[in-house]
Amino acid sequence: MSALTIFAVVLGVSITHVEIVHAAALSSLSDSQSSVKINTLSDHTIQFVTPTGVAAGQNITLTFPAGYTMGSFNVNNIDLATSTSATCSGFTDALVSSSASGLTWGVAQGSQTITITSGTAVIPANRCIQIEIGSNATSGATGVSQITNPATPGSYEILVAGSFTDTGSITTTIINDDTVAMTGTVPQSLTFTISTSTIYFGNLGSGAAKFASSTNTSGDTTETIAHTLGVSTNAPSGFALTVRGQTLTSQQNSANTISYIGASYASSTAGTEQFGIRATETGGTGVTVDQTFSGATSYGYDGTATTSALFATGSGATLTSTLSLRYLANISAITEAGTYAASLVYVATANF
Repeated sequence: MSALTIFAVVLGVSITHVEIVHAAALSSLSDSQSSVKINTLSDHTIQFVTPTGVAAGQNITLTFPAGYTMGSFNVNNIDLATSTSATCSGFTDALVSSSASGLTWGVAQGSQTITITSGTAVIPANRCIQIEIGSNATSGATGVSQITNPATPGSYEILVAGSFTDTGSITTTIINDDTVAMTGTVPQSLTFTISTSTIYFGNLGSGAAKFASSTNTSGDTTETIAHTLGVSTNAPSGFALTVRGQTLTSQQNSANTISYIGASYASSTAGTEQFGIRATETGGTGVTVDQTFSGATSYGYDGTATTSALFATGSGATLTSTLSLRYLANISAITEAGTYAASLVYVATANF
């Protein structure tokens, strides 16, 4: 009888569960730069939608390709913001610092890569993330430096990655010059009009004032607007309007005149020789009637045949400024008889 020996062999089997994490593709990626000219400082506004989100302790990295000069790092140069949906609008800024702590994100830069790390803050899935880099980073403080574009024109790829597992890239195009220089000329303009060039006092008497009229050859016994002046210009420094001319002067004997009131305006006084003008202005911008002619109920004149008196000024460009002029004449009981006339010259000069 033979003996049967049975050996039992037990093999130990170790089973390990391996989880494979698949990176998700970012969407709606963009980088809006303040300049795409070669060798030029530029702000960057980077946006993308994360399908997975960012968990506490995870980070986001932005890697700029060779050619970009990152400059001196400062935490003020970076702003992080998120939206409440996958729509890239209505952003809320997050707290950032040089290191992550609680809800404050840590920001750091090494070589061509900017790393933004969460403390305990999270970004839910399907949110739009906005990262501002440069002087456009104004949350808390304003950025103090920008990134310099490459010296060679062409297409460059910025990589978005990090431990939050979603990845993507943004293509930027750098060109020789992003500025279109253009010029245009606005022609100079000055318009000056006088509504009528002939006005009348009629017969003058020492018992009452007379006022010149453009429609009544006998003049008026009550104040009336004799005529108007109109000035409009696009001159940046406005205009000056002057008047010159002799006072009312006898056509039979030029030595006989009706005295003008002078630079200090005065009210009408019957029985006293007076020649003066009063003006009001409407419609213009920054237009002032000189004080000699701007009395509420008073008149003035101090011009001569050869010397101009400032009548009105404009401080800048103006639509049509209308100046309404009233002329006063008074004589005394012994004012010499004769036909009296005056020719006043008004000149408008633009200050371009």
